[in-house]
Amino acid sequence: MSASQGRNRSIAVVWLVIFLDLLGFGIVIPSLAYYVAAYPIPGAAIEAGALLGITDPSAIFVGMLQTAYSGLQLFAAPAWGRLSDRIGRKPVLLVSVAGFSAAWLAFAWAPTVLWLVATRALAGLFGANISTAQAYMADAFPPDKRAKGMGLIGMAFGLGFVLGPLAGALLASDTAVGLFTADAEQFDTYRRVLPAVVAAGLSAAAFITGVVFLKEARSPGATTPAPASPTVTGLRGRVARLLLVYFTMIFGFAGIETMFSQFNLQVLGVQQQTNSLVFAVVGITMAVVQGGLIGKVTRRFGSHAVLRFGLVGLGGFMFLYGAQGQLQVGLWGLIFISAGMAACLSLANPSVLALVSEASHADRQGAAMGVTSSAATLGRALGPLLAGVLFARLGPDWPFTVGAMLIWLSLLSLPRRVPVRLQGPDQAVD
Repeated sequence: MSASQGRNRSIAVVWLVIFLDLLGFGIVIPSLAYYVAAYPIPGAAIEAGALLGITDPSAIFVGMLQTAYSGLQLFAAPAWGRLSDRIGRKPVLLVSVAGFSAAWLAFAWAPTVLWLVATRALAGLFGANISTAQAYMADAFPPDKRAKGMGLIGMAFGLGFVLGPLAGALLASDTAVGLFTADAEQFDTYRRVLPAVVAAGLSAAAFITGVVFLKEARSPGATTPAPASPTVTGLRGRVARLLLVYFTMIFGFAGIETMFSQFNLQVLGVQQQTNSLVFAVVGITMAVVQGGLIGKVTRRFGSHAVLRFGLVGLGGFMFLYGAQGQLQVGLWGLIFISAGMAACLSLANPSVLALVSEASHADRQGAAMGVTSSAATLGRALGPLLAGVLFARLGPDWPFTVGAMLIWLSLLSLPRRVPVRLQGPDQAVD
């Protein structure tokens, strides 16, 4: 086998690792509320909730599941990246994938709801290998083709997010569960356990594939130019305002992402399999909009106008989502509103990233994107916890209402004109 063939095979393995990570994530994420509902809430949590006027703290635990995952990712991703610089990309990728598989098994057989939270934190720790995968692609591709490598990672993310909920719906179906048990009383247990076990098996398959086929892309300890540190140095004015818009958008929407299953279960009475199918529609809508429509719309109207439209629409659909208990729109209404939220988010997300890039100094693109990524991860860590508290304390519609208000308020920080990319550090951002 030639060196080129070995390189291409290793790139394919890294792509597979990221794809299977996101596929496993997508299989389980629509069902978080169904997992929490299967366990008794600890007495101490019930007592603490009663002091705050919360009669059912289950929504808070659903938020904690996602906060634990994203919070550990926020801290672990840079650590995995630095470790891969010291000992090589391959061992870090293999350890993280093996740990991810073990975390899914622990999640499937968790004895209590607190163990569920702990295993989600463990999954966040080991699932934070995206920085190492990006570093591998940077090593494997020459500078003039490096964007292609990063695009492959983005494609793995998109496909995993789209196909995961579809796989989750199939695994939670009566047909799939019936292959393992004929006992009607065991159906609900297998409905929860089977998707998580399959997610663990997918990661185990990625680990074995990596052991056999993955080649190291660089020598451990080799010196390479250090990437720009993700600090806010030089990111003033318009960039800072755009970052505030981005954080607020992700913060408001991340809670909705997590309370999606809780709302559908408690308010709409949607079953686990149907919920996964609705989530799959969301993923498909995002793939269609970001895969083709966003480019055409942006060329005609510009990123600034598309971002404004996306934020207004996202807030509107989120408000409608929370009002479904009163509107009684049925399953097709749920699908329409969910797809509308996904479409507007898919217009807003790449638009704000494009504006940040355009408004940043040409020699500070890495720092700008690093801070942008950190802002999004922080929003995904904090948003679900706030949404869980709002759901439990004030009512099921409040996370959606507050999320919509936050997104609409972010429009106040949006710069009025399209920023122009600056070419050097001596040109200040206004």
